[in-house]
Amino acid sequence: MWCLVSQPNAVVIEVKLDHKAKGLECLEKVCECLGINKECDYFGLQYKTVKGQDVWLNLRNVIEHQVAGVHPYRFALRVKFWVPPHLLLQESTRHQFYLHAKLELCEGRLRPTDNQTVCKTIALLAQAEFGDCDDLVALVQFYAYWCEHLDVSVDDEESIDRIQKLYSEMRGMKQTTAEYWLIKEVSGLHNFGEEVFEGRTASGSSVLVGVGPHGISLNFSDQEQQMIPYTAIRSAASHRRVFEMWYLAGVEHTETLIVLKLESSLGANTLYRALTEKHAFYSCETVRGAVTSQYIRDLKGTIISIFNEDSPLGKKYVFDIQRTCREVHDNARRALYEKQNKVTPPTNCCCVVVHGPSSPEHTESNTSSSRDSYKLAKLIDALTCRICMDATIDHVFFPCGHVIACGTCATRCETCPLCRGAIDESRHVFIPTLADLPDLHR
Repeated sequence: MWCLVSQPNAVVIEVKLDHKAKGLECLEKVCECLGINKECDYFGLQYKTVKGQDVWLNLRNVIEHQVAGVHPYRFALRVKFWVPPHLLLQESTRHQFYLHAKLELCEGRLRPTDNQTVCKTIALLAQAEFGDCDDLVALVQFYAYWCEHLDVSVDDEESIDRIQKLYSEMRGMKQTTAEYWLIKEVSGLHNFGEEVFEGRTASGSSVLVGVGPHGISLNFSDQEQQMIPYTAIRSAASHRRVFEMWYLAGVEHTETLIVLKLESSLGANTLYRALTEKHAFYSCETVRGAVTSQYIRDLKGTIISIFNEDSPLGKKYVFDIQRTCREVHDNARRALYEKQNKVTPPTNCCCVVVHGPSSPEHTESNTSSSRDSYKLAKLIDALTCRICMDATIDHVFFPCGHVIACGTCATRCETCPLCRGAIDESRHVFIPTLADLPDLHR
């Protein structure tokens, strides 16, 4: 059977599979064609249901058992788990993150809140798309296009001048580097990496539920946004169209129940699946067996299981997550180190890909760029908080003297996470950031 997988830039890749193939086989072949060897865990394949709902393909189940209709089946390659860009080791992975972030900005799912962030975002987009360009007409048209999508008036000459000034300051920056900083810029937005669901409370008021890297956000129509971290969530379940979640609220940690009614049972199941998978990916040290082994059976499989409990017939796994964020990053780093950071070209690929002209100089340049990107990723990773794996290290513990945490995490530690020694006090230290290192981002 054939599968047509579209990238965020609308380029379609054709993949030929066996009719009993599982979703993971399709994703791995697509990633192989794109040069993504060890970081395909960040991605997923989406398809539209008959009612137009976007659903993640379960990679552990057979494709034909999930998608209605006849092949060729159409999927969209999308980022499923958004991580900070310094954790991405391959340039091809960062490029796909950039393409998806650009799509999210264009369609309004990611929205910069202040004018300064908007101007910087547009300038980075221009540098990533054009590089060092002197065609003022093309640039002005590009600025106008993105100003319209990011709710900035095209007639606002001050904003256009600010964008042009920021773009001029980026002259000499590589396009791949601009892509990195664009992802870095949007990763600071409050709705970065969120999967949004629409539901209703028992009183009938509408609520938008965002499942993101740090927890769940509840946006009620008549109230302020409420953020529930994963550490406060006690349990969750879905039954038909109803989604239920117990969590600890307030300073007194009062156990609270929220009940939401979604449009369909598929919506409730998808919300429950998103919550479980994202919690396991971002917060856990490893994915528990209770998550990976959870499955359901269809009617035929249920009848057969009465006579043979071990029969795989009709078995469908609920979750397809296999590794956590830290495990994916560590596995990719070790694999790339063993290969001396050289990415081998895909072989025996069934996908339709158009290759441009190549030369030894071009290959050597790509290899050098890959090494530089890997060194940059290692440097940024070394300066990242070992607890939240997000903010920059800027505090030292006494008396042990270990420098491994950011200010937010340091205030929550009673013992040193590294040596387990008691902490008498923690102090702020000033470690050079990436911006302080000359020409490193060039």
